[in-house]
Amino acid sequence: MRRFVALVALVVPMLAFSPGCKLASRQRVQAINRLNEGIALENKNNTTGAEKSLKEAIELDPTFAKPYYILGQMYRKQGKLVDAEKMFRGAIDNMKEEPNAEYHYQLGTILTAQGEAQGVSQTEQAAKFNDAIAQFQECIKLDPNHYRSYYRTGTLYEKLDQPQKADQNYRKAIELRPGYSLSFVALGNMYIDYGHANVGQAVLDVGTKVNDKDAHMWNGLGRAQFALNKPLDAIESFKKAKAIDPDLVDVLYGLGMAYAEVRDRKNAVENLQAFLQKAGNDVPEDRKKAANDTMARIKDVI
Repeated sequence: MRRFVALVALVVPMLAFSPGCKLASRQRVQAINRLNEGIALENKNNTTGAEKSLKEAIELDPTFAKPYYILGQMYRKQGKLVDAEKMFRGAIDNMKEEPNAEYHYQLGTILTAQGEAQGVSQTEQAAKFNDAIAQFQECIKLDPNHYRSYYRTGTLYEKLDQPQKADQNYRKAIELRPGYSLSFVALGNMYIDYGHANVGQAVLDVGTKVNDKDAHMWNGLGRAQFALNKPLDAIESFKKAKAIDPDLVDVLYGLGMAYAEVRDRKNAVENLQAFLQKAGNDVPEDRKKAANDTMARIKDVI
């Protein structure tokens, strides 16, 4: 019996250092070296060299998750969304005993961007958004305090016209990180857009107390107040937003319309003209038309 135990004791360390294990260890070391080379080259803006080194790292050790992740980040910066998706999925497939919530989060952002791309059909967009939501939820399973995943899940549910689920996720993001003002702004504006400006006003009023340096927060509050027929309050909120970001087109539009409501022609025209000068192609044409129509109307009336 003692001899058998002694033989087992000898066999176990021999197995630990079998040729196969030595090869795997050597491959991982070489892959790490290529990974570090790739990161260094990327930091020097040598994207071609970085991509080559990172691909070599994956070839040396296809089970090494980190090179997939770094290469995915690089492709995302380059706008190569399909390649980035492939890399992030590779990172997730190979993270195994070292699960990383950020891998799921980054894949979720890529799927979101794919769904928002021009020319995507409504069906394909919904599929991409739902896939992204699933990735953010996986992220939350690994990191329950990942407030950005809750926020992004909220934005996607809102785009899928599921306001109750959007509300739940925005509120959870606020609970986890009150200073992350994007959640307040999104929740407040969602209620305004769904015709509940009173709720939006309450949300954004709290938001401005948490962070009074966010122009979008004050702009949202101004929107709510204007919708509730409080143009003077709206003017004060829009003015605070403008003081923070003078070039925010939504603020210029809102301020101009609020001034027009109280028949202050000079300030109305000044802000609406500034809005039209700065409004790019992403601003809806009906909003530009509304600005022009308002200026024409107040010119005749005031």
